Amino acid sequence: MIAVLAVVGAIVVAVALFVLRLKHELRRANTPTTGERIDISMRPNLALLVIDIQKDFTSIGGKYGWDEAYLKKRLAMISTAAVKASEAEIPVIAVRHVYRAPLIRLMIWLFGEGRGIPGSKGLGLALPLSPDFEVVKSLSDGFSSPALEGYLAANRVGTLLLTGLDGCHCVQNTANGALNRGYRVEILENAVLSRDKDGWRKHAEALEGRGAVLT
Repeated sequence: MIAVLAVVGAIVVAVALFVLRLKHELRRANTPTTGERIDISMRPNLALLVIDIQKDFTSIGGKYGWDEAYLKKRLAMISTAAVKASEAEIPVIAVRHVYRAPLIRLMIWLFGEGRGIPGSKGLGLALPLSPDFEVVKSLSDGFSSPALEGYLAANRVGTLLLTGLDGCHCVQNTANGALNRGYRVEILENAVLSRDKDGWRKHAEALEGRGAVLT
């Protein structure tokens, strides 16, 4: 009996530690980053960010898919924005997501069809874009990758035009990461996808309150 209780106790402790660690990973993954503030007067240029428009995250139908009409309309808006940016000599930056936190990766492998984890065949872009620069991140905020800040500094970019998915997660966290550093942020609202429309509206209003512009 004592041995059984010891085993049960060990299992309970292991599960509790697993849950705590998973919560820590999720909290870290979904918290906007902070960094050194830029001198906006020295950053006259713009850049278009296309966030997480990857094959894994843009399927149609099913448990993890989008409504076809909604998806196609939003992807078309992103494509149009990218074409216009290129014509205006505004760099297009593709931001891709790959989950690397061990427990998040495990949960996605078990319950999320393996979408977005290393080795997935759907990590590539879902649109035929020719980005000027590409960033791979493992946290929701694109600024979690130092490569993004390095490129923006080298090209004197102070204003970011944001598109992509999901509005309630990687888009809003990247926007907040940019605002935390003093960037001007414009969100092309018709080029943002979100599964939670009401939630995205609340995030958008909060971003506007911080100085972001929705167009």
